[in-house]
Amino acid sequence: MKTKRLFFSICVGLPLVAGLSACTSDETTEAKPAQELLMVEKEIAMPASETSWSVNISADCHWDVTSVDNSGWGELTVSPRSGDGNGTLVFTSLENHSSLDRNATIVISTKGGLEQHINLRQTRSDAALSINQEVFVFNDDGGTQSLVIASNSDWTITGHEGISWLELGQASGNTGTTEVPIRVKGAYDDTDRVVELTATAGSNKLNFTVSQGGRLSIMLGVSANELPVFVGDGGSQTLSVTCNAAWYAYVPSSVSWIHLEPAFGFGDGEIRVTCDPNASGIERQTTFIVTSGTKTVIQSDILVRQEAAGEVIIPEEPHNIDPHLSR
Repeated sequence: MKTKRLFFSICVGLPLVAGLSACTSDETTEAKPAQELLMVEKEIAMPASETSWSVNISADCHWDVTSVDNSGWGELTVSPRSGDGNGTLVFTSLENHSSLDRNATIVISTKGGLEQHINLRQTRSDAALSINQEVFVFNDDGGTQSLVIASNSDWTITGHEGISWLELGQASGNTGTTEVPIRVKGAYDDTDRVVELTATAGSNKLNFTVSQGGRLSIMLGVSANELPVFVGDGGSQTLSVTCNAAWYAYVPSSVSWIHLEPAFGFGDGEIRVTCDPNASGIERQTTFIVTSGTKTVIQSDILVRQEAAGEVIIPEEPHNIDPHLSR
């Protein structure tokens, strides 16, 4: 009878022992509830040029990201921070522009106490590159600011070619820290302008922008709205322009007897107005304009009049008198 009771006790106890030892993580041998399973890739190498990386989670229970140690990394985002069952973790960061690997440790835990540790490593770049800022903003007067480039390799700057209002102190350099002056001319109208430049060292690329606000207020004035009457034989007169931006002068396309030089300027200047001779026989007139501004256009009209050319009288040759008739 005692033998039967002992055999019964052993048979009842075996499933309980098996249940307590069935669910464990790779990190611990402690007995856990049988319904919990948590598995994830432990060692991840993320290339230097990548900004996003994902890893799959195999689980049959609720899990949470309970710790993110990115002290040796910098800015790093891990999402989602929790889930139920299978899922995917996404790591988001900037490219690694340094010449050193960087590391972070992420811990995932279950309510039953299971833990998995992920060691995330982003590989180093072939050349280190950094800049002091990514945005340079200038007002309408322009000026100079400094871009500071640090690299352990040769570097170049591109994107400024053909930009007339922007000038760089240098567009290439060598190992070390270099201060590059960025010079921007005064805005020539009321339109904002922006350009994106790229600093490159090895396979590393960093973009930065240079922007300038347009003129807040444009002023335009001319010395006269009506020029003195031109004589019929033609001639030239000078019109003075007062402006704090770019200005343009236009003659109607149907008028070919007036010529303006120059037809474009920046700031204060003068326009030489030239009239061809008027052979039409009657007085003629037209209006040309001077404008400034793009978003808000300011315009000045200038009246030009010209007399008809005077009639030219060609004196006749005197008649030859026969000397014999005077006798």
